[in-house]
Amino acid sequence: MPELARLQGLKQGTVRYAFLVLAHEGLLVIRHGRTTQVAGAPPGASDPAARYRSARSRRGHDCTLSGCLPHACKPMSASTIHTIHSILSGAFEAAQRWEWVDFNPAASAKPPTVRQKKQPAISPSVVVKVIEQARFSGQNAIALYVWLVAITGARRGELCAVQVRDIDLANGVVHVAYNYVVKGGRKVRKDTKTHQDRYLAIDPVSCALIQEHIAAAETALGGTGVRFAQDAYLFSNQAANTRPWNPDWATHRVADLAAATGVELNIKAMRHYTASQLLAAGFDLDNTAARLGHSGGGATTLKHYADPVTEVDRRAAAYLAQLTIPADHPAADSATAK
Repeated sequence: MPELARLQGLKQGTVRYAFLVLAHEGLLVIRHGRTTQVAGAPPGASDPAARYRSARSRRGHDCTLSGCLPHACKPMSASTIHTIHSILSGAFEAAQRWEWVDFNPAASAKPPTVRQKKQPAISPSVVVKVIEQARFSGQNAIALYVWLVAITGARRGELCAVQVRDIDLANGVVHVAYNYVVKGGRKVRKDTKTHQDRYLAIDPVSCALIQEHIAAAETALGGTGVRFAQDAYLFSNQAANTRPWNPDWATHRVADLAAATGVELNIKAMRHYTASQLLAAGFDLDNTAARLGHSGGGATTLKHYADPVTEVDRRAAAYLAQLTIPADHPAADSATAK
């Protein structure tokens, strides 16, 4: 919507009003959090003009002509019910503490059990393939972005919010203090999700890649008279890097690269990758949680981000077998050797 308003030289409010009118007439379908779409013909509608009629209930509306389907109730999922219970329980608990109510009615309700489905561990080869695909297609900035997500474990909006002045290449440190979000067309650079900033170490290879990326951006500005300032964003599609990437745009680009490579990978899964690989390599939980920006002493890291790693599972199985196998078993000698 902002882009359309800019192209047509109109105010965003005017374009938004036009969208609402078109939606009321049944020409557009507007859904919160999704791309606005042109309304298609309802299933089973024989009259082609029926797609221009609104399917919303209003005076004179004819469901037969509009091809309205009967409503089918869909029960809430267990996770949705659990979330609602958590919100209500917290609200009633605060009300009881402030003596607005005598008791917390949500305390006697038992929410359904939500089974957390662990994502399969991502192998390093998958990450390498996506980075190589980005470089092969000339998308060096995206290649660096994927690399830094894997190395730092930073959230997508945190990397988008990193400015040149946040990077200390001499000491190999990146300062992560902000998160860039786009909500309702508003672009906001705010504090991080856990309201804490952190300093992340980066290796010499990462420093060299960042230096190469900044040098390319400065070269692109050569002869324009525009200076690459310290408050320029590391990742940007704008001249002089004055505005960062939209995190959603970065997510789609990484997904497209993964699809082109024939693998499944997204930025959220890469944070799982970082946590799993560090824990599997023997790095302590506190350091891993701090790198990912998790609070709570690493509980979140273990519960949601420590994916099973096959190599570690095999080592665990071999170790337990070595402890358990009888001394007179034929495989005892080989197990002891391993």
